[in-house]
Amino acid sequence: MIEFKQSSDQTGIEPWPSLVDSGATILDGDPQQSGRLDFGTFDGPLMSGVWECTPGKFEISYPWGELATLLKGRITVTDSDGRAVTYEPGDSFFVAQGQRVTWEVHEPTRKCFFIHVAKAESAAAE
Repeated sequence: MIEFKQSSDQTGIEPWPSLVDSGATILDGDPQQSGRLDFGTFDGPLMSGVWECTPGKFEISYPWGELATLLKGRITVTDSDGRAVTYEPGDSFFVAQGQRVTWEVHEPTRKCFFIHVAKAESAAAE
């Protein structure tokens, strides 16, 4: 069992490729991501782990579907319709594969996540 608690320090967090290398467009600041993959692989259909980011603002089209729970920090996620929601520790959210969103990371942030990558033919059928 892997524990994702707000009160627990997460060990094994390492720098990850830049957000730009991950397909994001930086809109403000210099947000840097890091994380830990606990289940799955980066090129597989399922992944779970911990992600951290420093303050900044970026836009990204999700190449996966993601369910996440914020463990630390505060973020505002705005969808392509302009609907903005601010999340704090304990809040959960889902972003569908292919959805374009803007992240505003207000303070150092940590989330736990579960990601599913649908194959192209499966995603087209949905």
